[in-house]
Amino acid sequence: MPRDLPPTAALRAFACAAHTLSFKRAAAQLHLSASALSRQIQGLELHLGVRLFRRLNPGLELTEEGRRYLAAVDPLLERLEAAQAQFAPKLRPLRVSALESFSESWLVPNLADFERAHPEIRLEIEATLRYADFARDPVDVAIRFGRGPWEGLHAEPLAELDFFPVCSPALAAGDPPLREPADLARHTLIHVAQTPAAWPAWLRAAGVESLEPRRSVTYDHVALALAAAESGQGVALSTPILCVRRLREGKLVRPFAVQARSAETYHFVCRPEDLGDPRVSAFRDWLVDRLAADASASEK
Repeated sequence: MPRDLPPTAALRAFACAAHTLSFKRAAAQLHLSASALSRQIQGLELHLGVRLFRRLNPGLELTEEGRRYLAAVDPLLERLEAAQAQFAPKLRPLRVSALESFSESWLVPNLADFERAHPEIRLEIEATLRYADFARDPVDVAIRFGRGPWEGLHAEPLAELDFFPVCSPALAAGDPPLREPADLARHTLIHVAQTPAAWPAWLRAAGVESLEPRRSVTYDHVALALAAAESGQGVALSTPILCVRRLREGKLVRPFAVQARSAETYHFVCRPEDLGDPRVSAFRDWLVDRLAADASASEK
């Protein structure tokens, strides 16, 4: 009598661990605890009667049997996922990888609008600081910031971005006050490591490109830069997408009307073959329409 096949969940756990060579990272991707994933791997090894991994310190290594088994499991899982998407697309969530700053400032506050428009589509959002690897990560769509394109992927800009200085109301009206761009020489400029050319570009647009601030600080995350500006530590640069809520709530103000056009922007990214997926196209269309509506509202 043929031997029973192992559970699909165990095969997914094995494949994910084999690609990441880390039970911890694989467990996070599959939304499991590390101990639960380890038990699935151990059960699979007992079922097959072979060791699939060598446990190192630190990390993992595939055994020869593990490498051969992965070569068989990967195409099997791909075919199963393709069949699932074709015959029961509503059962699988649309997995979205988005930058933490975009997720916190714009995507999450607007998700209720998408859910009302598309109650049949279930989203899973991964807020991250890194670009998703479409070859390995369980992701359908990504929101990336940059110039694009990205090799092998469909990418399209979602909006044109203008950026401008923001600070706390107290700092803008304080001593010394911020009345014109030249006043920045007596204040602290807050930079973001990923966009080092932003302040020089804005200063050029404002006609004060040779300005030397009293002090400069750099953060590696835009959310930290905006939090620092909100607490009165200095003046940061932002775009409407990232700071509109803080501006409406009065936590930040724009001391000057001057703004500059960004050479980089947010892009909608997916695999070219997924453009025909109705869930992907619905999410893309909603992003474009909603961002355009927000841009129009901010201009009034």
